Amino acid sequence: MRRQTGFSLLEVLLALSLGLLLLLGASRLFMAACQSWQAQAAAARMQEDARQALQRLAQSIRMAGMFGCLQQDAIKFDDPLHAEAFAQPLHVTQGADGRLQRLSLISAEVTQGGGRPDWTLLTDCRTQARVQAGPQVPGAGQFAVALHRQVYRLEGHQLHLRSGSSTGVLVDGVSDLQLELHKDAVHLSLTLFDPQQRARSQAYGMRIALENPVASS
Repeated sequence: MRRQTGFSLLEVLLALSLGLLLLLGASRLFMAACQSWQAQAAAARMQEDARQALQRLAQSIRMAGMFGCLQQDAIKFDDPLHAEAFAQPLHVTQGADGRLQRLSLISAEVTQGGGRPDWTLLTDCRTQARVQAGPQVPGAGQFAVALHRQVYRLEGHQLHLRSGSSTGVLVDGVSDLQLELHKDAVHLSLTLFDPQQRARSQAYGMRIALENPVASS
C-alpha cells in the first residue's frame, strides 16, 4: 500500500499565517513610505508657497514710496486726500499679539499689465510732477507712471492680495504672519501649516533692506 504525500491542515494554516504576516508587514512598509512621501510633498509645497509669498511681499515693500524720478516733496496733488495717502505709502495694522492683519502699500507699477491704476503720475522728470486719479494720458514732454495701492490682508488662514480691481488668495494655510519695521529694514516671519496634517508647521523668515525708507505706522 503506497503512502500518501502532501500537506497537513496544520501546515496549511501555518503557511497561511506566515503569508498574512508577511503581507501585513509589506503593507505597513508601503503605507509608511506613502506617508513619508506625502509629508515630503506637503513640506515642499509649503516651502514653495512661502517663497512665493515672501518674494511678492518683499517686492511690494521695496517699491513702496517709489513714485517716479522726482522727490515726493516736488509732487503736486489735485486732491488733498491723495496727498495724505502718499505721505504714508506703507501702512501696517497689527493685532495685539503682533500678528499682521493688514499691509497697505502705494508704489509705481513694477510690471506691465498691472490693471487699471489707482493714480497716474504725470511728470517731465525735471521740474514738474502731478498725481491725478485713475489712468491719464501724458501731455507733450511728459511721462505717465501708473501708481497702485496694494493691500495684503490676513483673513482666517488665508493671505489675500488686492491690487487695483483684482483680488486673490496669495497663500493658504497661514497660522502666523509677523512684520517688524525698522529704520532701514523690514523683518517678515511667516508660519504655514498643512490643513491635512501630513507635515509639521514650518516657519520662514526674510529680511528686506530698504533703500528708500518710507514713513509708516
